[in-house]
Amino acid sequence: MGPAPEEAALPFPFFDILDWFFSPAKQPRRRPRTARRRLFTLAGRIAGSGIVVAVLHLRLTTIRLTDVAEACWWPADRILASRTLSNLVVIGPTAAAMGMFFHQGGGFGVLDNAEAIAVIGAAFRGLITLGRWWRDVAPPERNARSRRS
Repeated sequence: MGPAPEEAALPFPFFDILDWFFSPAKQPRRRPRTARRRLFTLAGRIAGSGIVVAVLHLRLTTIRLTDVAEACWWPADRILASRTLSNLVVIGPTAAAMGMFFHQGGGFGVLDNAEAIAVIGAAFRGLITLGRWWRDVAPPERNARSRRS
């Protein structure tokens, strides 16, 4: 028999991963520092320090943590204050679950899992009600429909 054929090069370090997995005490082979790796390391340090500086600056200025928390609540407040958006929040996951059960088992799959579908709808409706109570947000009154004679 002749010499063993050379292994084809893999696009990722497969054998290095296997070596690390089966002998975790062994130190991984250090790759040479290329200009690209140095550039990415420098960019990571610059970006990381910028985020830290921005957070510290934001914390030390007039904006306090409660103001930031209140600002993060505005999408939820908007959903809770709108009848249409809150109905979409309830109907969307419920319809998605119905579609999943219909895809798996047809009409009988929906009937077999009717309790689960009802629980999903009730849970989201309960979350909307709880959110409106907690945030003290109420949707606008319904418009009285004019009766046509």
